[in-house]
Amino acid sequence: MKMYLRIRHYIVSNGIMLKHVAEKSEIPQKRFYRLMNGKSEMTADEYESICKKGLGVDPSIFFAKKFSESEKSA
Repeated sequence: MKMYLRIRHYIVSNGIMLKHVAEKSEIPQKRFYRLMNGKSEMTADEYESICKKGLGVDPSIFFAKKFSESEKSA
């Protein structure tokens, strides 16, 4: 699963509003929605901001599961 899908799944499954995460992450809402829809590449800084500021979680939680072979080559 791609990283943006992992993050989006976490947000949705925890009943968190995307707008709320965008605001707390200090990422412009339009940019955040493009990231969460896979229309823009996420930078490491954005990833860290979404995890730490937006969700209040350690960034490593999204690496807990092994990547599939197709994700390794992508």
